[in-house]
Amino acid sequence: MQSIKSFINNSWEKLLVLIGVLGVLLPASPLNMPLTFRDPGVFLYIGWRILNGELPYRDVWDHKPPVIFYINALGLALGGGSRWGVWVLELAFLFIAAWLGYQLIKKYFGTFPAVFSLLLWMLSLVGVLQGGNYTTELTLPMQFAALWLLVFPAQIKDRTRFLTIGALGALAFFTKQTTIGMWAAIVLYLTAKHFSARTFNVWVREILSIGAGALAVTVFIIGFFFVQGAFPQFWSAVFEYNFVYAGRGGADLAQRFDSLLRGLRPLTFTGLTQFGLLGFTLALIFTLTKRFLPKESIPLLTVVLIDLPIELYLASITTKTFFHYYMTLLPAFAVLASVVVWSVVKVISRWQLPAWVRAASALLVLSGFAWSYFDNYLDQTYIYRKNRDDAAIVFIQKMTNEGDTVLVWGAETSVNFFAQRKSPTRFVYQYPLQNEDYATEAMVLEFLNDVLNTPPRLVIDTGTDTPLFTFPISSDEISQKSEALRAQYCPFHEIDTWTVYKACSP
Repeated sequence: MQSIKSFINNSWEKLLVLIGVLGVLLPASPLNMPLTFRDPGVFLYIGWRILNGELPYRDVWDHKPPVIFYINALGLALGGGSRWGVWVLELAFLFIAAWLGYQLIKKYFGTFPAVFSLLLWMLSLVGVLQGGNYTTELTLPMQFAALWLLVFPAQIKDRTRFLTIGALGALAFFTKQTTIGMWAAIVLYLTAKHFSARTFNVWVREILSIGAGALAVTVFIIGFFFVQGAFPQFWSAVFEYNFVYAGRGGADLAQRFDSLLRGLRPLTFTGLTQFGLLGFTLALIFTLTKRFLPKESIPLLTVVLIDLPIELYLASITTKTFFHYYMTLLPAFAVLASVVVWSVVKVISRWQLPAWVRAASALLVLSGFAWSYFDNYLDQTYIYRKNRDDAAIVFIQKMTNEGDTVLVWGAETSVNFFAQRKSPTRFVYQYPLQNEDYATEAMVLEFLNDVLNTPPRLVIDTGTDTPLFTFPISSDEISQKSEALRAQYCPFHEIDTWTVYKACSP
């Protein structure tokens, strides 16, 4: 009996975190959601091609940095080619994030604020997960780990701590460039701390350690693509295209504010935005006055106070609002929400209520918040469940052999992955070729030559606004080769609004 009690005492928190993570991810598992949305479909496709000896950017074009592709490749390898392996990695990543966040908040604000904050940001994640396997989801443990390393473990040597913080920052950057808000906040915090204390030597040592960790990861990644002869394609896709993408979507202040309101909307359904903003106000007052809050919590709160405005800025760089962009706010909001709960608990603790009343009240509050979001949770589950239209996938598998290539005109790369049919070109989706500020004649001709030299068994027009083999860049050679392809392929089947082409009969 004593051993069971000891096991429960030592394990209930991990079990609580695991239940929360499973609750978030089960609706997005292959069990409920057999197919994926667009971006995760691209990542799965590139992970599959990596396992077949191909290289991102050189052999498959996408504008995300490379870490997400190799995480997908690892997941597919672990799952024997199944998406279950990627889902299990998501589970592991999210468990690490949730556990580190829980431990941080518990240390400085107590168990109930930690449990409440965990529930709140886990429920909020459901609304912005968008099916999972996004870059901002996989950087959550990196954000929480950077915070944890900064303020938590005195037993780790400073040099190791800051080297690791820098390495995590580079990994986050090479997962998605706009996820580096936490590291910018950490650097600003250290700068303010040491300049105010005039400990310049310590500041230099810590900043250099962070820089060394980041540089080591950066050199490794850039060196890898350089050695493979793919650095020009890597730079073009990851930096040149994203500069153009951000520039074209650039927003004035009013547009940026509108984008923020739309992006934050799912986080208001649980109250996380409201708790976070109230917590920001309280934390700012408490930190400036150096009253009420535990003194040891000041570094943590200072970092998240700096981080939140940076994250809001980075999430709204363009006017395009995708809810998964706003996952980067969750670490800061989680900590700031706990400040509100801690403040309420401090007030209530003066009432000297019996322990069973406090426990029952805590359980009632947690249950109320969970129940209030239950309908939204079910709605999200049903949305994922409906994403199972595999008519095109089944048709491709029926009409082609394993070694055949299939060109999908549009942005539905997941069709190639789930049908296990390679694209005849590295431009597996054609957004870069349709962006007149980025595309060049050489790129368009590369695409056309790929399709002409390796004729796909099928061409599927997914009903985009751009007619088949049409580009914003024109030249005699582009026109000649586009016309040759149009003459080579004839429509022969319809799948809903999609048109399937195959080689014309002689």
